[in-house]
Amino acid sequence: MVVLLALLAASANAVASICQRLGVEDATTKNGPSMGLVRHMLQRPVWLFGFGIMAAGYASQAIALHVGSLNVVQPIMVSELVILVVVLWLWYQTPLRVRDLVAAVATGVGLGAFLAFSSPNLGTKRPGDVLWVVTGAIVVGIVLLFVAIGSKGSPLRRALSLGAGASVGFALLAAITKSMTDVLLRGIGPLFSSWQLYALALIGLGSFIVMQSAFQVGPFAASQATLILVNPFVSIVIGGVLFGETLRAGPLYVILELLSLVLMVAGALGLSSSSLVAQVHEENVDQHLLQGRGLYAQWRSRHADMN
Repeated sequence: MVVLLALLAASANAVASICQRLGVEDATTKNGPSMGLVRHMLQRPVWLFGFGIMAAGYASQAIALHVGSLNVVQPIMVSELVILVVVLWLWYQTPLRVRDLVAAVATGVGLGAFLAFSSPNLGTKRPGDVLWVVTGAIVVGIVLLFVAIGSKGSPLRRALSLGAGASVGFALLAAITKSMTDVLLRGIGPLFSSWQLYALALIGLGSFIVMQSAFQVGPFAASQATLILVNPFVSIVIGGVLFGETLRAGPLYVILELLSLVLMVAGALGLSSSSLVAQVHEENVDQHLLQGRGLYAQWRSRHADMN
């Protein structure tokens, strides 16, 4: 059930990426990150649909985190890249190169092997307030360090640093989400009086801003790679510190787990740099147009011609 919920969340994120990209497809480039662009997005049903899908994906991820562990759910979220490539290939009929296929298979095999070899433990530890404060302060400090490093230097360095900072922040966000679901079961009243809700809003907003900055300052492939790949490793550490989650020990299993992660990372890096993925986030509408290329759009076009 946990794996299925996490896969649903990853699928929702992939579909939301496409829908939200289509939502700004015909926006003029002069809008940029402005209120004009926001108004344009809110008037596009496809963008709103994508936002709804993204919210449903977060709900699915939250349930998965409640019943499962960080060291299972967060690595599975890497499969978003594979799902995105599959959707673009099947629905938009974009050419699938051999390198894309190899990278997708490597990501999937590496992820599956890691989950099989590591046999993640759910953990029974309930972190106290002091541990939360110490862990949160350390993680936020790491995020700020990455932001400081990403404030200057080459576009590549800035994108890598800011993407890593956002990824670390989202890892902490996942841990807070897991804790918040326990509070939510006690009712809406306890939720609004809990620190988790406000920490979730603060960390979520901060991480989102850093992520958007990473997309703007340098190559998308660089920021996307660190954004997706740093998160699982940080989540495994946070899960162990806060909730006592563990992976299968022993020299042989540790080696197999590391090899699996290396394969998964190599595949995900290949997908992150693929033109199939980059085109979904390409802001220059002259270079990238998904509008009218989907199977539904093609069916509508044929139907209109017949009439």
